[in-house]
Amino acid sequence: MIRIREATLKDNDELQELQSRCPQGTTLIVSTVNTPDFFARVKTYENYKVFIAYEGKRLVGSSACAIRNAIVNGELRKVGHQFQLFVDPEYRGRGIAGHLHKCGTSYLTQQGAVLSYALIIEGNIPSIRHSEKQGFRLHRTLVMPGLAVFKEMSMQPDGQIRTVLPKDLNKVANLLNETWQDHELYEPVSAESLARFILRTPAYSFDSLYVLENNGQIQACLGFWDWSQVTQIIVKALTKKMRIIGLLADVLRFLRPMPRSLKIGDMMKQMVLSPIGFKEPSHLTTLLRHINNLAFVRGIETIFFVSERNGRMLKSIKGFIHIDTAMHLYIKPLQKNVWVSEKPSFVNAIDF
Repeated sequence: MIRIREATLKDNDELQELQSRCPQGTTLIVSTVNTPDFFARVKTYENYKVFIAYEGKRLVGSSACAIRNAIVNGELRKVGHQFQLFVDPEYRGRGIAGHLHKCGTSYLTQQGAVLSYALIIEGNIPSIRHSEKQGFRLHRTLVMPGLAVFKEMSMQPDGQIRTVLPKDLNKVANLLNETWQDHELYEPVSAESLARFILRTPAYSFDSLYVLENNGQIQACLGFWDWSQVTQIIVKALTKKMRIIGLLADVLRFLRPMPRSLKIGDMMKQMVLSPIGFKEPSHLTTLLRHINNLAFVRGIETIFFVSERNGRMLKSIKGFIHIDTAMHLYIKPLQKNVWVSEKPSFVNAIDF
């Protein structure tokens, strides 16, 4: 008999052990373990729950959900995000994922969320089938560029690059809102909400958020979340696509600097970009190059963000080597007569 309950900090070790037995991914198969604290992943959200499933005394599955405010068809509404669902491979096919999903949906509904959304990476057919079975429908397909970090990039900034100060947060919030105000699922921010995000997120601080300033005007802001400090990612298997990419990189490396080829057993170190705001893509390019150089010194090999396929943000990555991955945005209405318009959608990379 399956028993579901809310997870507590006492479940940390069991959750990490279970997570290590549940490889993730399709194009690239990896073992992903939140460490040293399993709950570091969800602490980026102010309002979250983690549910766990037991059969007898054995922990066999877990899922997470979070609630935030976001623009839905022009109105600010509560929305839910469901993520990090995994089930012990020995117990799949027994409806455990469905039980966990229903617990998350029930919680979101009780909290007044008008919809729930999930992100599914390209090729993950089992997750797509499960989500559609639970009532999710594909809203649109976004792109997640993975920028390769393998060398320092030249810098000629038109302005001053510096870390954000508490006194800057009002200006930064205004810039973020101006950048994304016309996007569905964007959550308008304030100086206060930005400060709370910075303070509650593990491995994040005021030193993680940079601005480009010129004549007293903030032209761009860019933060990074060093995922390598909260998540251990180890390569378990490579698909044919990834092996071919690796072989091409090995050949080209004789001619020019190239990213290293991934091998089974490698530990991946990644940065997630958030928040992101800019006046012009060229301003963002300047900060991206600066973050690239910081990542290079830290041994980070990939930088991620999520964008619309024709988003302005993509104009800022010219000159970067990147592998683009399709990211499917699935939505499930939780209240009647609620829909997301066909305007561009905003997805924060921390949601992935």
